[in-house]
Amino acid sequence: MNPHQHNYATVIEWDEKRTREISGMLKPYLKVTDAYAGLVCEIVDVIGTEKPSSTQDIVVRDLLADVFDALVEARRIILTGKCSTAYPIARRVYESLSLMAVCALDPKIADEWHSGSEITNRKVRAELAKHPLGESEDDTKKLYKFFTLGAHPNRDLISRRFLGEGNEFVLGSVCAPNLLLVTEYCAIHLRMWFWFPAVLLHYHQRLVDAARPDFGSRYLHVANTAQRLQAEFDRNYERLSREQK
Repeated sequence: MNPHQHNYATVIEWDEKRTREISGMLKPYLKVTDAYAGLVCEIVDVIGTEKPSSTQDIVVRDLLADVFDALVEARRIILTGKCSTAYPIARRVYESLSLMAVCALDPKIADEWHSGSEITNRKVRAELAKHPLGESEDDTKKLYKFFTLGAHPNRDLISRRFLGEGNEFVLGSVCAPNLLLVTEYCAIHLRMWFWFPAVLLHYHQRLVDAARPDFGSRYLHVANTAQRLQAEFDRNYERLSREQK
């Protein structure tokens, strides 16, 4: 076998190993994000039998598909421990999700975006903050700041690998993951799952309630579980932060 091919096999092997290790540590997180994914798929099953009622409806449907695909892919990368690689995908989740939320609340913005106009994230945050069913600008600013920091290469996120200085091979998940970053990323990722079906259910509640009368109670059960897990992530993040310092 070509030795270079052997090294690439090592990359695949360690990605799989890290995924098994981190998945074992994060079983409650996997369970609740799987539950959220199942709820979103149910909503899609329901609305997929109905033609969109407006341009706003078309926009919400297209953005929900983009958010779902990116959320699922982001988790796959997080579980390898390569969180810095997940930043661009998770930022796409945040931008599509916040845009979906504001379009679901304001048909004029949905029409504007559908026509090809750019809606800046600054405007999205401001509009969400103004709406009674939106999100506070402080919360959305925190998410935006988190993803902006990882949008471009920087020394804090691109770790020193010591290649040739004791480490001979450092690609993929060979190096040990940063548990502080994994914990923070899981907490942020979970927060976006928490927000996602809430927006969809608000917009499509009439259709969902008619087709799945028990959906609301099942959704609340998952949301309550997610809130407890979020609090646990916050506690673990604080502990790991103290230990790392």
